[in-house]
Amino acid sequence: MSSNEIISQALTKLKSSDEATVFQGVKELKKTGKAAVPILIKALKDEKSLRMISSVVLGEFGADAKEAVPELASLLKDDDEDIRMSAALSLMRIGHHSLNALVEVARNTEGKPRFWASWAISLIDPSKIEPLMLKCLKEELDKPSGMVSPFAAEEAIGKIIAMQLKDQ
Repeated sequence: MSSNEIISQALTKLKSSDEATVFQGVKELKKTGKAAVPILIKALKDEKSLRMISSVVLGEFGADAKEAVPELASLLKDDDEDIRMSAALSLMRIGHHSLNALVEVARNTEGKPRFWASWAISLIDPSKIEPLMLKCLKEELDKPSGMVSPFAAEEAIGKIIAMQLKDQ
């Protein structure tokens, strides 16, 4: 079976409502390596469940998925909180290759897109956090808009504080 056939079958498994089947599809995609990245990028435009799982899987590839950064960064502006969260997590896992796109989103949006971009920036390189980003993180900690966001805000602020203490 060719790599493309394996990827195609694995992508079909990601669409399943059965968690075990989805998990099997994720494992198969990870085994194909970087060859799966372009197909997963296309899947980011699919329906919600496939967008979310594709986003998460791209993060599993780390820096090998750097070509997905523009699409993942655009998902930070999605209407769905789960999609925004999974995109932010993947961008954070891709690492430094994501920083420019994350900074652009954090500077040029408001609300949740700015929050999740700021969170990811703080975990990749807290020295890149700007006052506007820190303010957004603090606001989410003080007045949470979701169940996960206050914990994420606390984690991000902790990283920023740790970096500042280290630099002193």
